[in-house]
Amino acid sequence: MGAAYNSKERDPAPRCLPGTRSEVLDEIETWVKAGSEGKSILWLHAPAGAGKSAIAQTVAETCAGRGELAASFFFARTVATRNALKHLFPTIAAQIALSVPEKRKRLDRILKNDPWIAERALGSVELVASLFKKGSSLVPSSPLLVVIDGLDECQGRDDQRRILAEVACIVNTHHLPLRFLIVSRPEAHLCETFEEPDLVDIVETLSLYGDFQARADVSAYLRSEFSRIYSSKRHRDVMEFVPRPWPSEEVIDGLVDNSGGYFIYASTVIKFIDEESFSPTDRLNQVLNGSNSVVAPSDSAPFAELDKLYLQILSSCPTSKLPMLKAILGYLVFPSAWRIYMSLDMDNIEEDCCLSLGQVKLMLRGLRSLISFEESPGGSRICLHHASFGDFLRDKERSNDYHLDFEKWL
Repeated sequence: MGAAYNSKERDPAPRCLPGTRSEVLDEIETWVKAGSEGKSILWLHAPAGAGKSAIAQTVAETCAGRGELAASFFFARTVATRNALKHLFPTIAAQIALSVPEKRKRLDRILKNDPWIAERALGSVELVASLFKKGSSLVPSSPLLVVIDGLDECQGRDDQRRILAEVACIVNTHHLPLRFLIVSRPEAHLCETFEEPDLVDIVETLSLYGDFQARADVSAYLRSEFSRIYSSKRHRDVMEFVPRPWPSEEVIDGLVDNSGGYFIYASTVIKFIDEESFSPTDRLNQVLNGSNSVVAPSDSAPFAELDKLYLQILSSCPTSKLPMLKAILGYLVFPSAWRIYMSLDMDNIEEDCCLSLGQVKLMLRGLRSLISFEESPGGSRICLHHASFGDFLRDKERSNDYHLDFEKWL
């Protein structure tokens, strides 16, 4: 139950602020309305912290309200019942069965006759398929939606690939009246899997890279949250003496700039400022001053959650390769130190680091959530997605072993 869009375990679940992410949601709505005329899978991908789960949650709630949602599963890397393949399809089958009494009876019969069906290879797919007996009332008149969020948080890359293979089996072999919204980071192995022959023709891709009015949405989110904090009863002893507008337009614009258009920065800042028993104005000043010297019972720091996210992503690099990874990241973080001829073209970096061709891209393979490779007339270039990632790497207190020291890097 904890994996569902409306589970108590996930409450309060992240969701889009009304009026935000409208372009992305409209794109998904168009795909949903296309029904069987459109492709069976929509892959929504974006870097870490772009607000993917909030979009998935909003879509699930909207479709559930219209009776168009078959099931939802929100993976969570640190939750044992929500980070493994073995729970996915049985959970989807249970949610589908519980929505229709006839399907529940059918599932009961299947499990009574074959208690270990979900333990067999492709058994979970058979379990889901068995709930849609052709030529009966068990088949809906139009396809229903299954939302799978955070595919990259399922343990094991092989299991992530297997999930996509089993979804492809549901679509191509069983032809079930289901459509899948799959949400994840654009990890390299997932990009490669979506290009496999059994998937490429049934998948539509929607990327959150680029604008999609993200800056305007982050600005709207910050304004809404600051207004809520200002009026909050738990902060009124402090905020009643703070004149409006708080904060200033200049401060909000600066925070939007720092966010790079990604909600992870904005939401982390808001959570830090809104923490109970602390002055919102003092906390905001700490964020603006880049201070991490907070000593409090909560043992918190302005970017604690964001730092954990960055550290988790960086840990994908083997320890033995850490010095070379830091050398490569230095070109992104200290642009003013480049030699006159240097640019972010990978061949230049490989030459300067005495690496063979392709080594930079291989080294950064696990960091696709934070960086991208763009083709240009001069070759492949590296770009950072998060404006705050460089700040993180330059701050030793935050980045620990991944800290980039300007003098040492030179």
